[in-house]
Amino acid sequence: MDNEHSAPPAVAGPLGRAGRAFPLWASAPVAERKFHFKRLRSLIVERQKELAALLSEETGKPITEAVSQEITPALEMIRFIEKAYPGWLTDKKFRYWRPGFWTKSNRVCFEPLGLIAVIGPSNFPFSLPVMQAGSALFCGNSVILKPSERCPRTAEFLHRLFHDSGFPEGVIEVIEGGPKVVESIIAAESVRKVIFTGSYQTGRIISELCGHFFKPCLLELGGTNPAIVADDADLVLAARGIAWSAFYSGGSSCVGTKRVFLTSETSRAFVPLLLAAVKQIRAGNPSDPNTEIGIAKNRAGFDRTEDLIRDAVNKGAASWTLGGKIDDGPGPRGPVILLQATPGMKILAPDGEWDGPILCIREVESIDQAVDEANRSSFGLGASVWSRDLRKAQAIARRLQAGIVWINDSSVGLPGFPWGGTKHSGWGRLLSREALTELTNLKVISRDRRLTSSRKFWWFPYSREKYETLLSLNKFLYGPHKRKTFLLFLKNWLRLTFR
Repeated sequence: MDNEHSAPPAVAGPLGRAGRAFPLWASAPVAERKFHFKRLRSLIVERQKELAALLSEETGKPITEAVSQEITPALEMIRFIEKAYPGWLTDKKFRYWRPGFWTKSNRVCFEPLGLIAVIGPSNFPFSLPVMQAGSALFCGNSVILKPSERCPRTAEFLHRLFHDSGFPEGVIEVIEGGPKVVESIIAAESVRKVIFTGSYQTGRIISELCGHFFKPCLLELGGTNPAIVADDADLVLAARGIAWSAFYSGGSSCVGTKRVFLTSETSRAFVPLLLAAVKQIRAGNPSDPNTEIGIAKNRAGFDRTEDLIRDAVNKGAASWTLGGKIDDGPGPRGPVILLQATPGMKILAPDGEWDGPILCIREVESIDQAVDEANRSSFGLGASVWSRDLRKAQAIARRLQAGIVWINDSSVGLPGFPWGGTKHSGWGRLLSREALTELTNLKVISRDRRLTSSRKFWWFPYSREKYETLLSLNKFLYGPHKRKTFLLFLKNWLRLTFR
């Protein structure tokens, strides 16, 4: 496929509309963009009960969590965009007082890229597409949004939501479908950038496709997200926080805790507290506001998680579940904690990645060993450090190879966080000021107020005198002996000027 004209009609039509809509939307004033965003935010609030029920039914996540982890973050981000982005997108002016540049005034402009494709995940099928597409839209881009094919009703809700918010036709188009649709979108010449959220394996395929069609992509992928519990940590706080981080969203959160590192002495006190916290988790009907773990709808990764659990148990790990055993269904339905994990197990392998409610406890000799083993992972998305000594925790956090590190908390996102990871967890950042470089073309405009038509010093013609003057200028401006080199520079300058 070379362009949108070779794409299926269901893809070519939206691509064409989005491409045609871009110039007008890019030139729309900020006030017009804010109007549509405020309308979008109001509609989400009006329809939040309907949306929460839909998300709970389609994904299996608890309805209360659908509100707290999908709807509220999307609303926060939309309001943040309304307030912060107008100032961030303003031209940045600067001057440089180096000799020869005094007459220049410069500015950096943030121009829209064009048509951006957003390919959404199944674990957070509403909040992430809304936040990512919203960021791109406010920067003046048009957007093709391809939600997860596992959540078709959420995709339809997103389509109605943007349509009812009054965005001009074609500014944001929602396309449903699977891998073939994704390939058609990436192949389209009008698509300037691709934003993908999902697994590392799929992210590799996306990046290869983007490389083939020579266009940039931003990848928000998974993580093995270690938690380091220091000996001086508030263990009750750590147990409660890690229990939530590991098992909210059915264990499918990309930033949820997967591995806990702590010393044997700390483990003896921490593990009973952790098990007590997990025992209080209420599993049940996702539509019940009291439910804390619902029914996992995504079975695709369950064979993988069963294999990891079986391998760990066969190699000496002790498994713990809410019911005392792993259910006989296609994968664990509730929390699974693997105790006494060792590096020889698949679950602690550097390339280990899984999607499901499994938490691995690894006992180490020291914090240094914990950091080394955590950094051995091929992933680097999130991590947490638990300690009462905040200075020590800060030092540990700086050593961890991750995009986000929480101290005495975990898996929390705030508007303004540069969201993203390192290594196999992807590249690029979103949802922050740093994201402007991902969503815009940075153009420099440099203006010179010339009072004469004389040549610039560095223009032709070249000469021995100019060469000597440049050398002496560098010595004066950038060398250590200012007074001595100034006289040499002045001598050469006069010789060049009055030769």
